[in-house]
Amino acid sequence: MKTNNRSTLVGLSPHDVLPHGPSKVYIDAFLWHDPNIGVVAIYKVQEKDTHDHFGVLRGADQIEAFGQASVVAGNAFISCVKKNISFAELYEKYNFVFMTIGESICKSFIKLGETAIIHAHFDDYKFRQMTTSGKIFKAPKDFDIEQYYQNYNANQFKDTEVPSDYVEVSEFKNLKGRGIKNTLI
Repeated sequence: MKTNNRSTLVGLSPHDVLPHGPSKVYIDAFLWHDPNIGVVAIYKVQEKDTHDHFGVLRGADQIEAFGQASVVAGNAFISCVKKNISFAELYEKYNFVFMTIGESICKSFIKLGETAIIHAHFDDYKFRQMTTSGKIFKAPKDFDIEQYYQNYNANQFKDTEVPSDYVEVSEFKNLKGRGIKNTLI
């Protein structure tokens, strides 16, 4: 599948978009995406994520989920569009890796069965290098997350507009990743 006919990650399978093995993908779906602005993705915490960790998603896995949505998927999407190639073709030549994180603040917990809602703002992009900032939230148990984001728009995203009953779980600033040629890894 070529991505040049697509304008968004929404509707694409995270397993097709991310190079990680199936047990390390921390994204279930992309709910909103503008390649120039950012991405909203979700992940429902599973038993494997909380095993031996008090029934909560580890902070390191929150960082991983945020990075997968932004400096991997968002960054790779732009590269695929620019090169007019599929994700599979892109990953034959490049791997997208974390470089640095400026700040990571965990404010709450995401428990087994709860859903992480990732809001990643694309702060800067050049030459397969992306810097992002944003937050992870969780919604009340019976909240229809997918319905809420069906008509979400860029202004709402820029203003970090979310329902008042969302709980802010973590905040990230200056997470940086880059697509590096496989021959250099």
